Amino acid sequence: MESMRIVLTGTPGTGKTSIAASLGKMLPCEVVGVNELVKRERLYSHKENGEYVADLAKLRRALSIILKNNRNIILEGHLLCDLALPADIVIVLRCHPRELKKRLRRRNYPKSKMEGNLLSELLDYSLINAIEHYGKRKVMQLDTTAKTSAKSILAKIHRFQKKGKMHEIRWLKRINYDLEGLGITPT
Repeated sequence: MESMRIVLTGTPGTGKTSIAASLGKMLPCEVVGVNELVKRERLYSHKENGEYVADLAKLRRALSIILKNNRNIILEGHLLCDLALPADIVIVLRCHPRELKKRLRRRNYPKSKMEGNLLSELLDYSLINAIEHYGKRKVMQLDTTAKTSAKSILAKIHRFQKKGKMHEIRWLKRINYDLEGLGITPT
């Protein structure tokens, strides 16, 4: 694959860090984890409930400089769907909410944080924002519910670049959903 500026985004728990590492080894290219960058470069406004709250303006400036100076890079992080960066392709990782709930439980997410992330996945938050900020022609979706190899991901990227058509993943359209079955209590 030619050099690429790849943005990997999606709801927490969809596999961004693992997939970025696998792709980074295969291509090879530098991988930048946004969460680590925010902490290391102090690109946050404050801490809330023990977590850093990124300053999106500072983060956008830092990432724009990194992207300008590097044509062969993978950026990964859930915040990237909310930024408009000079990327060649944006991959929104998706995970079936039932599997995502299991993953977030293994991470010991508090109930309210888990519910918020499950709702974000159900309502296509990362996808909608990525399309808004990067444009539909640059955004593709990838279902990470089952394990997938870096090789198969690269093949899907190539198909997307050739066809320019996104595979649709819309959990609410594809399944008859019961929010209470996920343990989400509508307020």
